[in-house]
Amino acid sequence: MFEFKEETLSGFEVINSISKDSFNIVDVKFESPFKGEVSAYLLVPHKTGPLPGLIFMHPSQGNRKTFFREAELLATKGYVTLLIEAQYLRGFEQQKSGRKKEFKKTIEEMADIQKYIQSVIEIRRGVTLLSKLPKVNEARIAFIGHGIGAAWGGILSGIDNRIKSFILISGYGKVSEMQLTSEHPIARLIRSFLPPERYEYFISSLKKLDAIHYVKNASPASIFFQFADNDEYIDREQAVTFYSSASSPKNISWYDTNHLFSNCDQALTDRLEWLDEQFTGQNGKFPTEFTTN
Repeated sequence: MFEFKEETLSGFEVINSISKDSFNIVDVKFESPFKGEVSAYLLVPHKTGPLPGLIFMHPSQGNRKTFFREAELLATKGYVTLLIEAQYLRGFEQQKSGRKKEFKKTIEEMADIQKYIQSVIEIRRGVTLLSKLPKVNEARIAFIGHGIGAAWGGILSGIDNRIKSFILISGYGKVSEMQLTSEHPIARLIRSFLPPERYEYFISSLKKLDAIHYVKNASPASIFFQFADNDEYIDREQAVTFYSSASSPKNISWYDTNHLFSNCDQALTDRLEWLDEQFTGQNGKFPTEFTTN
């Protein structure tokens, strides 16, 4: 279901590159195994490799810029980071910008289960391209995902053993349940737009892709779950079920924040320390010139 033929696809296409004091910011795109092109930012430290690699996947309310400041921070510490933008979620931005006609078409696409599967495969493509970079140690690759990005990360944990550690933030263990019951704006739009039979088929198909079915097979990869005490879309029982379904090694932390982890410096600190413990053995302290506001 999640396989593709890598040998038929081209590598990164560089759109632009900017050099900072300790790393380069490269605006790239790469060919999707399905259709279209995936936009991403690639941050490459000036340090000599091999270096750990890290892939970010944003929540549905975000884009490839969501984790940009965090990626910059990690680049200063010697991580090669790839921030992927999900094609699956572009219509949500179109709706907010008032492009109603395009958005109506995109709602249909977001209820297409093959588009959901495509998103997971496009992340796997990113893993392949990242691991092939000369500076990257392919034995030290991690993934950070938020919201639906964490749901896709949960699937990846059970099918892609190239990723050695996962950080899943406000993750949907059962994205099918989120679509059925949540007040998340995308869930409400899909519920209100699709005819009943079409919606029922969408949910029944989505249940087979719930992350809880995959995280049980993540071992030997480690998983760090981060959840919000005041999450608008995920209650504590749903969060605990996701965590309990996962194989070990794993850890879980709770934070006094909302679904998007607004103004939650401690969560960022904990992510950095987790990655350093997994890959570098460093102390995880932030450079003083970085802030998380």
